Amino acid sequence: MDSTLLIKPKQKRSQQTQDKLLASLQHLLKHKFFEHISIKELTDHASVSVGTFYRRFKNKESLLPLLYQDFGTGLEAWLKDIEQTPCSSLDEIINKLCTNTFVFFTNHKGVFRTLHLNSRLHSDLLDSDQNNDRRKIYQRMARLLAKQMSVAVNTNNNTNHDQTSNTYSAQTKAEMAVFIMISTLLDKIVYKNLTPAVATRLEGEAFVTELAQVLLIYLSND
Repeated sequence: MDSTLLIKPKQKRSQQTQDKLLASLQHLLKHKFFEHISIKELTDHASVSVGTFYRRFKNKESLLPLLYQDFGTGLEAWLKDIEQTPCSSLDEIINKLCTNTFVFFTNHKGVFRTLHLNSRLHSDLLDSDQNNDRRKIYQRMARLLAKQMSVAVNTNNNTNHDQTSNTYSAQTKAEMAVFIMISTLLDKIVYKNLTPAVATRLEGEAFVTELAQVLLIYLSND
């Protein structure tokens, strides 16, 4: 996968063409799998000629780094909104993260599925976004949980040594909780008719509520 495709086009017209093709791909992914979308469909919906596409891109897969970067930008903006809304308890932030992640992934289901599958087939895709490091995004999500866990610990009048130890434990457990949440929601949203998602009949809001309760019990257990 050619990382040079992430270089911003110098000409405004070329940038507009790239934006149209990316928007076209995102629209088509709402209704079709990436592997079933043709170049002709992409260009027709973008009002761009096939020849223009091939002057800019080698193949359909060449759009994936751009899709990955755009998704990362959206993920960053989404997380900032969550961070700017204060929560007063661990229960509240867990439910907020689970609910908002469920909605975000559902609204971007086609894009998320495409990136999830192709990042495993083309590992260099994971390095194509220089602006939004997924590891840091997940760590920030974990810190939102760890913060509320630490607040609860501080109310118990622990010594400074114990507070330091518990803060480390809180971040570690919070990171595990984020991993469980992301992995679970990914399977339930993107692959809901496959194993392991079929292990539970819960769907939508009921599933999210139950997941939040499971994570709350885990994070609340010393």
